[in-house]
Formats: sequence, structure tokens, C-alpha cells
Amino acid sequence: SGRRNWNAARDLQRYRHQYPGLRESENEEEEEMWNLSFYKNEICFLPQGLHIETLLESWWDNYEVLEENHSYIQWLFPLREHGMNWRARPLTCQEIQAFKKSKEVMQRFIRAYQLMLRFYGIVLINEETGELERAENWAERFQNLNRFGHNNLRITRILKCLGEMGYEHYQVHLVKFFLTETLVKETLPNVKRSALDYFLFTIRSKQKRRELVYYAWQHFRPRDSFVWGPHDKLLKYRARSTKSQLHQKAEDKQKSPGKKCDDSVEKNQNQSLEEEQKAGDAADLQPKVNDEGVKEKLSECVSKGENGEEEKEASFTQQEEKDLKSETEEGQGTAENDCTKESKKRKLDANMAGTEKSGLLRSPTDIENISRNLGECAI
Repeated sequence: SGRRNWNAARDLQRYRHQYPGLRESENEEEEEMWNLSFYKNEICFLPQGLHIETLLESWWDNYEVLEENHSYIQWLFPLREHGMNWRARPLTCQEIQAFKKSKEVMQRFIRAYQLMLRFYGIVLINEETGELERAENWAERFQNLNRFGHNNLRITRILKCLGEMGYEHYQVHLVKFFLTETLVKETLPNVKRSALDYFLFTIRSKQKRRELVYYAWQHFRPRDSFVWGPHDKLLKYRARSTKSQLHQKAEDKQKSPGKKCDDSVEKNQNQSLEEEQKAGDAADLQPKVNDEGVKEKLSECVSKGENGEEEKEASFTQQEEKDLKSETEEGQGTAENDCTKESKKRKLDANMAGTEKSGLLRSPTDIENISRNLGECAI
């Protein structure tokens, strides 16, 4: 539609701020914690459900049941809000603390997460970091995701629950995965809108959320239609990231001054580019900066207005542009200047040594004699 879903924005803002105004009973006993009891394998999910151990084992490859049953998802990933299944109980702060204290419960929670990832065609390849990749049957599972939109609501619930249980780093990887598949690889067109309106804004860390918004803006087409963040603010955030990168490079250079310069300036420039590529993620916030890139981004993004965004800041002034370019030139040029001087010096020394060795041009008298012999020829 070209407009942001502001109902989604308000819902996610309330979630990120820990549900302001929500009151919970402070005297609940452990046996009254329904979600915890379910995860302890003491009760079945309702209505007409199973114990969690049975569910995790028997439904591992049963994609048809996982698709058609709509009761289990609110028990596997409880939230501090009511859902469509009124037999499920909202999660409480006391339950969250009890979940985190139980190793057995948290192991089941990770298994439940892996179960749903498998259903969506995704594999958790690192339980410590939360890193993900496509499953072998991803094409079939992606087709199911594109067909049944209610799974987008389930994914939003999963992301929220990950945040409640202390797995915010898992959130970041899952959101990045869907942004890549929808915006870069374009394999999930029917998930794209949910990824931007909902998934993206479940991230409670402002820094990580900004990085993901910037990543989405980089790959959204047409870029001037991106409505999930003010363009001028996104541009400023990119500039700040670049400045910090340059400062870090300067510090690294000061810490290791003993390194020799290359004989060739061109070789040094190639190494500098390789270091920049290794410094950050393949598609994240620290792209290489040059004069043309700065001008292009400024002309492309600052000139575009932003309607109805939550926050707006002033665009770059000309002085800020000059400062950014000067810092860029300084950061990229320092090593090149040093190496250029050293390279020229070495070449001059080599030439002098060669001429001395060959016995040519030994004295000013030699030069005069050669000049007279050449006659009218110019030297």
C-alpha cells in the first residue's frame, strides 16, 4: 500500500516496552503457572492436546498437523497477552523467571524452536549464537509459507517469545534471515510485508533494530518508497558507523606501527579494500566510503521526504558532508601517502644504485662531454 501499518507499530512498541500498564497477580503459586507446568511435561496443552514431550517427538516431521492445528502454538510460545486460543494462559513475569531457572525447561524451549524452524524450512546450526541456514527441503517449506499467511502471525509470536525468554540474539538472526529471503533473494514475497511491519520491530535492542532497519533499507526497491524509517536518520546512522570504522582503523594502525609498506601503491590499495571487506558483515552497516558514494547517498536520500514517521532529524549540512569526506580521505589516504613516499624513495635509491653500478653519468664533466657529442640533439 505504500504506507506503514501503524497498528503493528503500536503493538510492537508496547511489547518492546514491557507492556506498560499491564497488571499481573503477584501471589501466584508455582502449581498455578500453567505455561510452566506444560513445559515441565505435567499437563497437556488445551484444547485436546498432548504433553510437550509427545508433541516434540511425534510432530517433528508431521508438517500437516503443524499446519492445521491452531491450539499448540500459544502453549509452545506463550506471551504476556491473550491470543486466539482462550484455553491458553498468558505468560507472567514470575513464569518467565521460573522458565529461565530450569535447565530442563529451557532445553525443551530450544527444541520447540527447532521444531518450528524445521516446519518453515530453516535449520539452527549454532545453538550458542542462533545462526541459521536453509534446510534441505527449504523450497517445499517456503512454498507452504507463501501460501498460508497465518504462519506470519506464528512467526511474530515466536520472535516475541524469544525476547521474553532472553534469546534476543536468536531474534536478530531470525529477522535477518527473513529480510534476506524476502528482500535480497526474493523467495518469500508473501512474507515480505510481515517481515517489515512485524518481525523487524520485535527487536528490543535499539542498536540491533537500527542495524536491521538499515539493512532492509539497503535492499528495499524502490528505496525511496521505504517507509519503515526516516531516510535522513538512516543516512546519518550510516555515516556514524563509517566514522567509527575509520577511527578504529586509525587506532589499529597506531597499535602496530612496525608493519612495512608495500613496494607498490596499487598493491597497498588492494589490501586496504580487502581489509574493509573483512571488517563487517557481508550486507551490514559498514560499507566502504568514498567521495562518490557519499555524494550519491546524500543526493538520493536527503532529497526524499518521509511521511508520518515516529522520529525525524535534520538532514546533513554541507559542512557535515565535508567533514565526512575529509575523515574518509584522511582514513584512507594516510597509509597510501606513507607507502607512496617509501615507494618513491626505494625507486630513486634503486635508480641511483643502477647508474653507479653501470658507470654512467659519473660526474658533471661526463654530462658536458655527452652534450657536446650530441650536437643539436635535445637531451
